[in-house]
Amino acid sequence: MTMTTVDACGLRCPQPLMLAKKALEAMAEGERLRVLIDSETSRDNLVRFLRDHGMAPVLSFAEGIYTLDLEKVAGSAALADAAAYCTPERPETGAVIVINRHGMGSGSEELGKILLQACLNTLKEVAPLPSAILCYNAGVYVAAEGAPTVPALTDLVERGVTLLVCGTCVDYFELKGKIVTGTISNMYDILQQLSRAQRIITL
Repeated sequence: MTMTTVDACGLRCPQPLMLAKKALEAMAEGERLRVLIDSETSRDNLVRFLRDHGMAPVLSFAEGIYTLDLEKVAGSAALADAAAYCTPERPETGAVIVINRHGMGSGSEELGKILLQACLNTLKEVAPLPSAILCYNAGVYVAAEGAPTVPALTDLVERGVTLLVCGTCVDYFELKGKIVTGTISNMYDILQQLSRAQRIITL
């Protein structure tokens, strides 16, 4: 089966989408396309574009490169404007908040939990809001069912704040199935947030 490869590494939206669209338009039904991308934003935009046109890309990741494999299906000849699917790159985010313990600060554990809850309840009044909250180590407990911090975190997520919860930590503390807000994520995505942050605040 014919396989066409589009190497869009190093390119920013809308170029990867435009290259993929051009390749698809030149392909026959049943032929396969592979797209290589090193941008999260372009990856997400391209996946959305492909799915909206009836295709089911299979995504893999290795050594900093995302690979999308797909087959051109019937009815995908008339492809919409790819640029319309392009959301802007965000090379830098705003403040990123790190929660890596049950409470806030050192000293009394009970007081630390009270302070952390008060901090998150107050955070929604801060302008601008942080771009992301990262929970790892014992910090994952703040997003687990029954935690008094869940309502405040859920409110922040609804306001557009990214909440990433370390999946390895969730497994370690046996909290699988008990995380009720945010996204269970991985160290790569956590480091991406940290590396792009304008400033990092550890509670």
